[in-house]
Amino acid sequence: MINDTTQRAAEEKSTGATARQYPMAMCPMAKMCERMMGKPPSGTLLMLPGALLIALGVLIFLEPRIVVWLVGAVAILMGIMFFMMARFVGRMHKPSF
Repeated sequence: MINDTTQRAAEEKSTGATARQYPMAMCPMAKMCERMMGKPPSGTLLMLPGALLIALGVLIFLEPRIVVWLVGAVAILMGIMFFMMARFVGRMHKPSF
């Protein structure tokens, strides 16, 4: 894309002070982001994780033993996620006859 734009600019050889710029084609990621930005933002859903993290931080300051339970819960959840991911990957590699 960039090569095409510079090639067109070189072929024109404009005599003006500034060369004409050609708009580059949008990549798929830019189109997706444009659609996301066009939707009305949901401020409540964005504030919820922040409020939960602040409440969790306050609880940890009040009762530091909560950290041990949180680490245990995270370890269990990550173990479950790894088992689910291994099962998913194993199903992808099996031939479907």
